[in-house]
Amino acid sequence: MEQIKKFLRSRGFALALLACLVAAAAAGVWAVRTVRDELKKSYDDLTTPQEEPAPEPQLTLDPQEDDVWQQPVTDAAESAANVPKPEPPAPSASSSGARSGSGSVHEPSALQGASSPASSSAAPASTQPVSGRVLNAYSGDELVYSSTLGDWRTHNGVDYACAQDAQVCAPAVGKVTAVDTDGRWGSVVCIEDSAGRIWRVCGTADPAVHTGDEVSVGQALGRAGSIPNECAEETHIHLEVLQGEQYLDPAKLLN
Repeated sequence: MEQIKKFLRSRGFALALLACLVAAAAAGVWAVRTVRDELKKSYDDLTTPQEEPAPEPQLTLDPQEDDVWQQPVTDAAESAANVPKPEPPAPSASSSGARSGSGSVHEPSALQGASSPASSSAAPASTQPVSGRVLNAYSGDELVYSSTLGDWRTHNGVDYACAQDAQVCAPAVGKVTAVDTDGRWGSVVCIEDSAGRIWRVCGTADPAVHTGDEVSVGQALGRAGSIPNECAEETHIHLEVLQGEQYLDPAKLLN
């Protein structure tokens, strides 16, 4: 017994190492076999032909049930013969009366004889009262700053820049309804056109027309003067257009 203990003490490490090696060898053999079996199975799956799915049954149609309707072919002459012929219209009183004599006379209809009211509905021709650039545009409901009055207000017309004493012309055809001197707009010439609009040419000094005069487009009205409400601006003519009590944009009415 003592000898066995001495043997184990002297050879114990070697035996333990041998046991580990045997266990590792056994595990390796088991792993190799497992891998081999898996590879063989995969190879067999790849090489084994797969069964094709059974073809689906195809439906066969009875040729008697698949007949296509065909339009019967008829002779062209027979078809033309079956078409009803239109009856000639009965002669009217106007046509019978117009055919008296050797030739036929066509009287113009009411629609052909009526003249087009283009001249009455068309907007009258118009032009700028002076040929200068637009200094201040019509603002509508938008407030703009007045450098003369120092406040914000609407600008109800268009200001056209010009030289002092430049000739001012009638912007539209119409009748002079007023020639007044306004404390805010200076000398003002008012012209009513055929559409009932009033063209107010403000800043027209030394008016050359009078109330009741008929004026044409471009006719001289006077010369460029001053406008108290806009005296801080350079010399210009202030043009307004009124339809009743509503101010319109003159720039949209000028041709």
